[in-house]
Amino acid sequence: MYKKRLKLVTFLLALTLILSQAIVFAENVEVFAVEVLGPGVEKALKLTLNDLKSMPEEAQINEEYIYNSKSGEKSAKVKGISLAYLLKEKAGVTAENAEVTFETSDGYPVDPQSLEDIFNEDLKYVLAYEIDGKVIGNDEIPDNEEIVVYRKVKESGEFGTVFKMVVKITVGQAIEPTDEEKPVEKEPIEEIVFTDITEEYGFARTAIEELAKKGIIDGVGDGKYAPEKEFTRAQFCKIMVEALGYEQAEYTGEFSDVNSKNWFAPYVESAVKTGLFTGYPDKSFRPNQVITRQEIAAVVGRGAVLAEVVEQTRMEKFVMEKSNFKDKDLVPSWASNEVAWLEAQGIFSDIATENFEPTKVVNRAEAAVIVYNTLFGK
Repeated sequence: MYKKRLKLVTFLLALTLILSQAIVFAENVEVFAVEVLGPGVEKALKLTLNDLKSMPEEAQINEEYIYNSKSGEKSAKVKGISLAYLLKEKAGVTAENAEVTFETSDGYPVDPQSLEDIFNEDLKYVLAYEIDGKVIGNDEIPDNEEIVVYRKVKESGEFGTVFKMVVKITVGQAIEPTDEEKPVEKEPIEEIVFTDITEEYGFARTAIEELAKKGIIDGVGDGKYAPEKEFTRAQFCKIMVEALGYEQAEYTGEFSDVNSKNWFAPYVESAVKTGLFTGYPDKSFRPNQVITRQEIAAVVGRGAVLAEVVEQTRMEKFVMEKSNFKDKDLVPSWASNEVAWLEAQGIFSDIATENFEPTKVVNRAEAAVIVYNTLFGK
């Protein structure tokens, strides 16, 4: 009996020793705020908040950053380290341009950034470790060290200038500049001015005029655009085919309500073949049906993938669960990724605020803004 007790005591002492060592080991494990790596860096970095705070004065940034959210323009007093300084002085990046990706701790996708933008002194990317005088805690885990990357706004109303919960920054291979091609002289584009773009539709003026110059959209005659009117599905087929530079295709008679003699038949054929549009289960296309917000979002989102503005795998990571729209549950699954991605790019900032209203008919002004901002840049 005594031997059994002795063995038990010995076992407990050994277990206590092992656990105490494990605790000491765990306490000595260093938690990093951000990691910098990739083929474009000379030296990979793992940095704690103390590492960032102890960097020299010329690396430190302490100033106000303006950014846009669904509720309007906001500002924050940001304290942190210049990302340009970190990459050049600490990671040894010498390339002038490369693709830089931000990986977040919650897996939320961030569009790749360019090294050229990061080195642009006007944009001033910063690895913030304090916001408005407070330590960052977006993941609600006190022991985690967090940073948020901010950059300055390029133009009024721009979204996507704040990147939360960034834990890894990867610098890709240097992008070698190509030989400059001899510029091709182009015929001057005749300025197109529509007389009915009132103050109410001023938010769409640039989009309307630029798309008209490119021959993608037309007016309704007599110098008017009719911004308050709507587009039909057939008309929007034409717009997307023109915007993506696709050829019209010979109509094969797939739909019961589209005739080969219809002006829109070649556009419908091209739009369906490329996957921009789909028909209905009853074999109809409904060419004269007006287009709604959920439809236009799905079509333009598909167009963005086809135009290589965004990869399909990245598009699929955007979900309505993270949307700020109050009626996000009303968005159908077949349009959800596209709506979420377009929202994240700020495409709907002049169109939808609190609610998306997926079945609402899109007017011609809104349609122009969505197409132009998505495919040709805000």
